[in-house]
Amino acid sequence: MTQGFNRTHYVPILKFMQGERDALTQLEAVQRQRVTPLFEIRPPKPKRTKDRRKALRMETLEELLARTGPHLAKAIPDGRAFIDGLHLAPAQTMASGEHPLAYFLAKARESGVALVPVTGPERDSEYQSTVRAAVAEDKRGVCIRVRKQELFGDDLNEALSSTLRKAGATRESADLVLDLGPIAPDDVSVLSKSLPGVISCVDGLMAFRTLTVAAGAFPRSISDIKLPTKVQRADWLLWRSLAGKAKPLVRMPTYGDYAIQGAQPPSPSAALHAGSPNIRYTANDHWLVVRGRALKRHGYEQYTALAGHVMEQECYAGRTFSWGDAYIFGCAGGAETPGSPGVWRKVGTNHHIAKVLKQLTSLHAP
Repeated sequence: MTQGFNRTHYVPILKFMQGERDALTQLEAVQRQRVTPLFEIRPPKPKRTKDRRKALRMETLEELLARTGPHLAKAIPDGRAFIDGLHLAPAQTMASGEHPLAYFLAKARESGVALVPVTGPERDSEYQSTVRAAVAEDKRGVCIRVRKQELFGDDLNEALSSTLRKAGATRESADLVLDLGPIAPDDVSVLSKSLPGVISCVDGLMAFRTLTVAAGAFPRSISDIKLPTKVQRADWLLWRSLAGKAKPLVRMPTYGDYAIQGAQPPSPSAALHAGSPNIRYTANDHWLVVRGRALKRHGYEQYTALAGHVMEQECYAGRTFSWGDAYIFGCAGGAETPGSPGVWRKVGTNHHIAKVLKQLTSLHAP
C-alpha cells in the first residue's frame, strides 16, 4: 500500500469528519498522490433530543459510523490512508458486539477501500486482536503510532517489537509514525536536539516501510485567544529544523501534522455549542486566525467579512493557489455563500494541505 514515502510526501492527522474528508476531495490528482492521511475516528458525542426539555442522549456508534464506506470511497478513492480508533473507549462496541474498528474496516472493504489500521503499544487486547485480524485479511500491513511518552521512554524498542508481534506484522510491512502530540514554540529547540538521537536508536529503523514524525501546534481551543492573531506553526518549524541539520539524520522522516486542529481532541460537549465563526489560514511559519461574534446572535453572514479580512493580508496566497483559496475569494466577493463551520474546516484544511505540499517541494528543491 505505502511503497515508501519520498521527502515531499505528507501525512496529515485528520478527524474522520465531513470537513476534513471533503478537503481531500478538492485536491488535484497530483497532490493526492503525495498525501496519506491518518484518520482518527472521533468518539461519540452528546446530542440534543427533539424535545429540548429532555436530557441529552449520547450518539450511537451506528450513527457515528453511518455511510463510512461511501465517505471513504469519495475522500480517498485510491485507498491511501491509515485509520486509528485511538479515541474510542475500550469498552465501546457496536450493538452487534463487533469492535468499531472492525466495523469501520469492513464497511471500507465493501466500498472497495482497503485501509491500513493503526495501533500502538498502549492499545488494549481487543483492539490489538482487531488489528491483527485486519492485517491478516487485507495483507496491507500495519501502522505503528508511537506517542511522546513511549518515544522518550526506556523501553521503546521492546514496545515496538511487542506491538509488531501482536499485530502479526514485521518491520518491512509496517509504517512507523512518531507522534509528538501537542507542542509549543518553546519545545522546538529542545526537540530538534533530542529527536535525532532518539530516532537513530530505533532498532531496525531502515527496515520500516515508512517513517513519519508528526506533531500538532494548533491550540486545542481558540476561545481564549485574542483574535485576530498569529499562531506559530511550531510543528513545521521543528521539522524544518530537522531537515536542515548539518549532520543528516540516519533516516529522514516524512512530515506529519494535525493540520488546522489541535492535537488534543476537543471536549465532547464542544459540539453542543455553536461558537463563533472563524477562519484558520496557514501562512509560511504561522496560522492567521480570525473570528467573529456568536453565531446564534450574529449569523453566518459574518464569514463574508472574515474572508475579506484574510484576502487583505500579505499571507493570502491568491485565488488560484487552492480550492480553499478560491472559496475565500468567492465568499468575500459574494459569489459563494457564507457557508458553515464545516465548510470552513474544509476550506482551511484544503488550503493547509496545499500549502504544506508546496513548502515541502520548495524545501527539498535541488
